[in-house]
Amino acid sequence: MIRETKNPWENMTESSQRRIDSETLHNLFWITDLQGSYGFYLRRIRQFETTENIAKLKGISIVKRNSQDGIGELFLLLKNKEDWQIFYALCEDLVAVAHRYGSEDQMLNAVEVRLRRWQQLLKQDRPQEMTLEKQMGLFTELLCLRDVVTPKVGIRQAVFSWVGPEFDKQDFLIDNAVIEVKSYRTSKGAIIHVSSLYQLHSEKEPLFLVSYGLTRSNNGLSIENITQEIKLLLYEEAPDTTDAFDNKLIEYGYIPEIIREPFYHFIVDKRRAFFVSNEFPKIFPSDIKSQIMSVNYSIDLSKCTEYEVMTDSFLNKA
Repeated sequence: MIRETKNPWENMTESSQRRIDSETLHNLFWITDLQGSYGFYLRRIRQFETTENIAKLKGISIVKRNSQDGIGELFLLLKNKEDWQIFYALCEDLVAVAHRYGSEDQMLNAVEVRLRRWQQLLKQDRPQEMTLEKQMGLFTELLCLRDVVTPKVGIRQAVFSWVGPEFDKQDFLIDNAVIEVKSYRTSKGAIIHVSSLYQLHSEKEPLFLVSYGLTRSNNGLSIENITQEIKLLLYEEAPDTTDAFDNKLIEYGYIPEIIREPFYHFIVDKRRAFFVSNEFPKIFPSDIKSQIMSVNYSIDLSKCTEYEVMTDSFLNKA
C-alpha cells in the first residue's frame, strides 16, 4: 500500500532548494519552482556532452541543460502535487542509484537508464495493486532465488537467471537446468495452476518444478522482507547487480511506494521439488491443435510423489 512518508517539500517556500543528504558525493537537491511545484535537482561539476531529452515521464517535466557557469543541470518538476508520493518514490530511487557510484559519469549514466525505466513503467498506467495471487507468485520466486538458485550459482548469476518477471515460459534459466516455481494455498490442497502450454515444457533439460505451500499469517514474511534480504546480499557480494534486480522487480509490478493494496505475510508450510519428465502429468504442446490459442489446467501434486526429488540437492544432479 502507499506508505506513510514525510513530504520533503512540505515546508519549503517557492523557488527554494535543500540538499537531499550529506552522505553522497553528488549534488542532489529537493527544489520548488516559482509556483511552488515540487522538484528534484541534480547538478554536475561540468557541462553535459549532450542536452537531448532523456525520457518523457507522465506528469513530470524534465529539463537537462548546461548553464553559463559551466555546470550541467538536471531538473525534474512534478505537474500535480497530489501525485507527490509517486514522484517521491521516483526521486528516492534516483538517489539510491546515485549512492552506488563514486564516478559522476557512471552515476549520471545510471540515473538516465533509471529514468528510462520509469518512463516505461509510468506510461503503462499499471493498476496500483498486487493481488494475493500475484504476491504469492513473486514471494515464492524470490524465495527460490534466495534459497535454491543462489546456493548453486551465486547471487549474481541467480539474479540474471531469474526470468519470471518476463512472464514467458519458466521462471529460472540456469546453465544446466530450468526451474518453474508454483505456489498454492495450503488450506486448499497441493493444487497448482498452469497458465501456459510451455510452463512445463522446455527444449532445454532438465526441467524442475518447485512448489511452495503457503499460509497467510501476520507472523510470516512478506515480499518486502525477502526483497530486503536479497538486496543486502547483493550489496555485500554483487553491488553492481542491484540495478538489474530492481528492474526485474519493477517489471513484475513491485513498486512498494505506489501499491495501494496491503502486502500479505506468509508462512511456508512445505517446499517440494519435482523432476518434470515426459511422464510427468502435463499437457504437451504437440498434442494441442494449432487453432487453440491458450490452455489453463491444474495439477494435484499430492498425486505426483513418484516424480519428487530432494529439494536441497536436486540441482547438484542437474
